[in-house]
Amino acid sequence: MSKRNIIRLFSYAFCIVAVLAAYAVIGNNQSMAYKTRLEAVYQQSLTELAECLDSIETNLTKSGYAATATMMSSLSEDLFSECSTAKNALSNLPVEQMNLGGTYKFLSQAADYADYLSAKTRTGTQISEEEYQNMQKLLQYAKTYSACVKEMVSKCANGGEITDNEIRGRNSGTKVASLSLDFTQAEEAFSNYPTLLYDGPFADAVLNREPAVTKNAPEKSKEEGAKEAAKALYTTTDKITYAGDSEGTIPCYNYTMDGYNVAITKNGGYVSYILGSDQIKTQSITQENAVNIAAAYLKRLGYNNMKETYYAVEDNICIVNFAYIEGSVIYYSDLIKVGISMSDGKIYSLEADGYLTNHRQRAAFSTKISEKDMQVRLSGHVEVISAKQCIIPKNNGTEAQCIEFHCRNKSTAEEALVYVNTQTGEEENILILLYSDNGTLTK
Repeated sequence: MSKRNIIRLFSYAFCIVAVLAAYAVIGNNQSMAYKTRLEAVYQQSLTELAECLDSIETNLTKSGYAATATMMSSLSEDLFSECSTAKNALSNLPVEQMNLGGTYKFLSQAADYADYLSAKTRTGTQISEEEYQNMQKLLQYAKTYSACVKEMVSKCANGGEITDNEIRGRNSGTKVASLSLDFTQAEEAFSNYPTLLYDGPFADAVLNREPAVTKNAPEKSKEEGAKEAAKALYTTTDKITYAGDSEGTIPCYNYTMDGYNVAITKNGGYVSYILGSDQIKTQSITQENAVNIAAAYLKRLGYNNMKETYYAVEDNICIVNFAYIEGSVIYYSDLIKVGISMSDGKIYSLEADGYLTNHRQRAAFSTKISEKDMQVRLSGHVEVISAKQCIIPKNNGTEAQCIEFHCRNKSTAEEALVYVNTQTGEEENILILLYSDNGTLTK
């Protein structure tokens, strides 16, 4: 090889190395820039969480002094806003969310309990000593948790980086406890969290309510559960794989098969949920067919007297809502959702916890106010399309006997469901109906 060719070869090699080095530098710079932006987002969320907790602590302190409905309402609104923002900030952090049950429960109950006390003072009722002490307990937990989060903020202020596997100080280089570990330790603050007895959607009586269907049902074995899972998936037990137990308010055996997860209740052997994992890419059946398939499937599983209420198609899956019906009364608390693949009509998902928790023998439906008198109380801006008897769930875990008035706005033609309590004549709820080619939804 001539000297000129050798020089040319080295020149080419040098150029290639230079280009690769340039790309490496650019890639590294882009990676560092992304990490810097991500770190800024994480630290902003952590700071926001700390600020919210500080405000929650302040508002809970003020609640101990408030005696008027106006002040309690104002504090309740502030607490709800701060607790909601705190939960959003927490969800944005790279922390294992499954280990933060106590934290989320506290943030939900702090706002909910203040709202309960606010509603109580509006009726002219004094806050009891026990309720006052409950607020003081919430305040102590707020102080403890707030102090933990402030310590995390302090670590970051001293050079700690959340994006590292473990937060390290930039200057010292010494390892600092990881963020997840910090939050796990902070979660220990709620190890002796009190049970709050009050009327609200996050009350322990609501969150920990025993499921009516399964609580007295005979316990089934894993083998019996496997038979029910096989039946639910139209297969045999040798194709089913046991995947462990799950506890909670409805203890279940879990099984898997070809992309499906199935949970069978330990008591009674009921199908609690089914969840498919395949992506449905096409539609070849009608929505009406999907609804009929879902209704027949519930009968196959032993869920009888279920009436479809609304359905909607999303990602080529038709989700059909069913409620239990007895005579002319619809029980909206006894809810089951069934997902049908629009590609081939196969079962894709099922969620029956609403039914398993609420279904039971109720008192006979009764009215103190006639349907005609209730209709007279409706807004003069609507016309009634139809009316039906129903039982609806309330936020505090109780139920209300109502007449469901399907109404149309005379001016806009928009439709809504207005639920009027048959005992008090008061409107319990209003749902706006949203019609589209994909089905009907409410909001």
